[in-house]
Amino acid sequence: MITTKENSKLQKYICMFLLIAGFAYSLILPFCWGNNPFDPMGTLSLLCEHRKIWFWIWIILDGGALFLNINYMYKKYGGANKFIKALPIIAMVFAFAIALTLDHSLADWNPKRVVHWVATGGYVAFLVASTALYAIKNIKKGKIFRYILFGVFGILILFLLWFIILGKSGMMETVPRALLEILLFTVNFIV
Repeated sequence: MITTKENSKLQKYICMFLLIAGFAYSLILPFCWGNNPFDPMGTLSLLCEHRKIWFWIWIILDGGALFLNINYMYKKYGGANKFIKALPIIAMVFAFAIALTLDHSLADWNPKRVVHWVATGGYVAFLVASTALYAIKNIKKGKIFRYILFGVFGILILFLLWFIILGKSGMMETVPRALLEILLFTVNFIV
């Protein structure tokens, strides 16, 4: 029989492994098949529109790693209410919607393309909300919550500035996610 302590240790190692694996996969995938991730047409959804399995692996591995590690953070530091605990679940629903709307026409703003963009925006918004609102709710409990909040807002500002100044690209998707994964790794396993 597995004890609570052993189960907690197993959860820690699973979260750590998935975060590292998701991080690595997210940094490698944008460069596959001759893709230029700095190009506006170099996004992961365009790269994988005819390679859907690779996108689904990304959603499950990387999105799953973020989901599990955000929840691990909630468990480690406490103070997450039902509303906050629902945010990563909603983010994953949006992630699946992104994957389900691959291979949409770029010629016009058809319904599938609109859903894809809304799902992408929802995914980003709920990832930010799941960490930022948690930090705001608990900010008086310790410095760690200020670091989480400043980290998340810094990543969000970088993402928005990148989009405004350089436009959309695979790197615009990759760099902020990588920074969020580094933040979660630091908060969950180093601090």
